[in-house]
Amino acid sequence: MEILLTISYSMLFIFLIQKMKFFDVDGISKKMFSAIFLFKIIAGLAVWAIYTFYYTDRATADIYKYFDDSKVIFDALKTNPVHYFKMLTGIGNNGAEFNSYYTQMNFWARQHDTNVLNDSHTIIRFNAFVRLFSLGYFNVHTVFMCFLSLIGLTAIYKTFVTYLSDKKRALFFAVFLLPSVLFWGSGVLKEGIIFFSLGLLIYYFNKLFDLKAILFVGTMAFLLGFSKFYVWLSILPGLVFLFWVTKSGQKNVALKFVIVMTILGIIGFNIEKIIPIQSPLVTLSQKQIEFNRLSSGEMTDATGKVIPIANSAIKIKKLDPTFISFISNAPIALANVFFRPFVWEMKSVMMLMAGLENVLILCVILLCLFFIKPIKSIAWTPVLFCLSFVIIQFIVIGETTPIIGAIARYKTPALPFLLIAFLLVLDTQKISKKLPFLKKTLN
Repeated sequence: MEILLTISYSMLFIFLIQKMKFFDVDGISKKMFSAIFLFKIIAGLAVWAIYTFYYTDRATADIYKYFDDSKVIFDALKTNPVHYFKMLTGIGNNGAEFNSYYTQMNFWARQHDTNVLNDSHTIIRFNAFVRLFSLGYFNVHTVFMCFLSLIGLTAIYKTFVTYLSDKKRALFFAVFLLPSVLFWGSGVLKEGIIFFSLGLLIYYFNKLFDLKAILFVGTMAFLLGFSKFYVWLSILPGLVFLFWVTKSGQKNVALKFVIVMTILGIIGFNIEKIIPIQSPLVTLSQKQIEFNRLSSGEMTDATGKVIPIANSAIKIKKLDPTFISFISNAPIALANVFFRPFVWEMKSVMMLMAGLENVLILCVILLCLFFIKPIKSIAWTPVLFCLSFVIIQFIVIGETTPIIGAIARYKTPALPFLLIAFLLVLDTQKISKKLPFLKKTLN
């Protein structure tokens, strides 16, 4: 039955891809979109297989943790449909009558209460909603997530193809075919929802002065914040910068960027003085402590079993909840996210994939730097937008995460933007003269 449902929903979504105007995209046929969707399903099934047959502890597998918790919400539909819809929407779901549900879940509540949005709720609710269609069969959820992720990635492509009309093939690869994006963005994980909300957010932000776009931007910003709050914080400065440039024109772009980053940085690091919320520096310090405990085998899973020491654990400098500590740790944090795993750290197939991907990305970056456009001809607004998102996200990940495997996964939403930033500065005329065999690869 699971196979039949999985195939049926796959065919349904392929039909929608062929009919939806959203997939009328310059440079990509709808047949190609259908092929990408099928590739994503295969990748999603690979994620399922790895977490089912290789990493066999269901209580620590991210694809199952939130899926299993969602059954508690879904089962409420049989006994109290009102409770189901309240928990699904998050409206009026905090009364004492809901405690009986939440105590049955292992991952609804976070370990540290930071007064920041809990990003586990969104993926649990996603699974609780899809259970309406899946009859509880896991890989139907994979198909739904692949479709959402495809929509988000398509929105990213459509946003930047106008700037990269001479590099459509390279853009296609950067957005859809990076191994990490294809793998992590296709499983029943938060990354799929992040790509969906992030892609639509930036796509409609460029059309912000339309009512439909405003509604989409608000909805997607809300969803992104609930899916992974630090990703929302990472994209926010770039959006503010983009809005200012759109309203005021392209003059003094670099100065506007510096002003936005400085002002938002000051506000961000002092936000607890403005509103009653825990300091971001304290939150980051707590996250690092929690990750250190996880990597060193000091934590237990939902069943009380001790989680083994992480095979890819590394030592990172202690992060104190101070601005000086955050800044002093930032260079090493960035280096860890950019360059690791090193060759000698590749102890598994997944680590090998992440390491080879790093090498590929570094080669692309070096190529772009050797064949860079004249400085004045570069479209600096999208370049700075992309780099601000990448650097902020990489610093946050590197400051808090001492597990290389987790780093490789968490940085996935930023990778397309990293490559896009460097493609924007690549001079195709220079590269065609020096390396003509790459011309067809790019165009």
